[in-house]
Amino acid sequence: MAERLSEHGFFNIASPSAVDIGATNNPTGYQSVKSFARAMLYNELGTWNSSDDLDECRMQQAVDTAGTSVKDLTTDASGGNYDTDNPVDADGDFVIVEVRAEDLDLDAATPFDVVRGYVAEAGNTGQDDCICIMVAYGSSYMRKQLQGAAVTGSKVYVSTTS
Repeated sequence: MAERLSEHGFFNIASPSAVDIGATNNPTGYQSVKSFARAMLYNELGTWNSSDDLDECRMQQAVDTAGTSVKDLTTDASGGNYDTDNPVDADGDFVIVEVRAEDLDLDAATPFDVVRGYVAEAGNTGQDDCICIMVAYGSSYMRKQLQGAAVTGSKVYVSTTS
């Protein structure tokens, strides 16, 4: 992806590749957001047992991509950022969590400049599928071909100007 994403982006995930998180979790990978203004987690439920609720949905911060000193950046609790008194619990329900770079603990002795999304379902009375996508955006230093130099038949970048 490029380092641009509209702050007013629209997501329509028609056939998500979901993970059954019944009695477990589905975190995204850790992503450095050193040169980004914001990060966003999109979590959508797929096939979901109606007697289960999405119990946890939050962004976490860490000091490196190994997850060292991981701690919560947003909350999931009764009355929290993700209010567990009113959880999502049906196919097609979604949660979007957004954070700003200034929300991170950047003033710590070792700055927390890495984030990940985290969701979990404690119960498991059936299939509980969800998909998590995390995006960092608002880059300070625009670069091209972030995933590596283009290679014919291997790494292909497509745009209207190429």
